[in-house]
Amino acid sequence: MNEANVAIGQRGFDAPMISLHDYVKWAATATDIKVILTVQDAQKWAESWLSVTPTAFFPEQRPLKWIPSIGRLAKLNREIMINIPTDGHPELYNDIPTLVAGFEAWTQFVIDTVPAERLLVFNLKDGWTPLCEFLDQPVPSTPFPHINDRFVVATIVKVFQIITWTWPLLFAVPFFILYCCIRKCAKRSRASNEYSKKQE
Repeated sequence: MNEANVAIGQRGFDAPMISLHDYVKWAATATDIKVILTVQDAQKWAESWLSVTPTAFFPEQRPLKWIPSIGRLAKLNREIMINIPTDGHPELYNDIPTLVAGFEAWTQFVIDTVPAERLLVFNLKDGWTPLCEFLDQPVPSTPFPHINDRFVVATIVKVFQIITWTWPLLFAVPFFILYCCIRKCAKRSRASNEYSKKQE
């Protein structure tokens, strides 16, 4: 886990968001690590989560799984997107009560695992102050961002769904065009032969 975080840091990331049990356990033992647990109304979270659950399966579907860097993420993606949110009941990944229970179980797990002095249970509604105090940073003069990305996320999901549904056309269309060209050429050739015979 240390090696993974060193690699992440070398790429310029000093605050990774990795929602895995093993990662939280590691963070709990790393005395120089602070953990921020974002919380909100569990019911509202579960309802919004349903809009992104299709992305859990994209790395396992053609043509994306043929891309090595994406295919390698399939197992990890399923763990983060399905197993943890459902608290180990992946068959119920579209069930609101299961997602609510999973959200609450994950929240409690983090609270129980990470030492209280290195954990901030943070609601975005609280704004800059608790976050900056926890990180020993000055409070910015700019307003705390409240961005609703639901439309953007929904658009991205739709794009990937279209890709996974229509990818065979990438292969079928060229063959169809080639078939049409050959057929058209064949018709012209027959017409030319028939015309030549009439002239004779």
